[in-house]
Amino acid sequence: MSGSPYWKTPMTQPILTTNRLTLRALRPEDAGDVVRALNDFEVSKWLTPVPYPYSVHDANWFTRRVASKAFVFGLEFQGRIIGTIGCEGEFGYWLGRASWGQGLMTEAARAVLSAYFAKGHDQIEAGYFRENARSSQVLRKMGFVETGQSRSFSLAQGQEVNRIDMILTREAFEARNGN
Repeated sequence: MSGSPYWKTPMTQPILTTNRLTLRALRPEDAGDVVRALNDFEVSKWLTPVPYPYSVHDANWFTRRVASKAFVFGLEFQGRIIGTIGCEGEFGYWLGRASWGQGLMTEAARAVLSAYFAKGHDQIEAGYFRENARSSQVLRKMGFVETGQSRSFSLAQGQEVNRIDMILTREAFEARNGN
């Protein structure tokens, strides 16, 4: 089924596929790919809990922590992990700089949100740092709408930053994405 996500295994952590991506649980051997992507200030500065510099120790902790989460996925592209995406508390994601500008995060977001809403959820919140235009574009393409503003601490930046808070309802996602 090229182009639409589907469940490949009946595990707690499903595997989703899109035209170009496999979205799967992170494994310990993915730590090197995670470090390569997140040890880039241009990536880590947009994330709340991610330190910079980013170490193998950080990646090992992260991959162990999210490996069993039902709606947190590693984005596998051409045999490597290039980012993560998930719906744990709120919708969040990151993508290594080498993969920016290819529509990969939009593709992944559509697949994960389709699966999330197919499980019966009615809405999900998200947010992005005000200056992060790329993240704003992904969220708006999915149908998220602004609900307010807040401040969050960016570990990589070492300071509080302005955040735009958003929400997406199942109805808005389906209307925007044809589900």
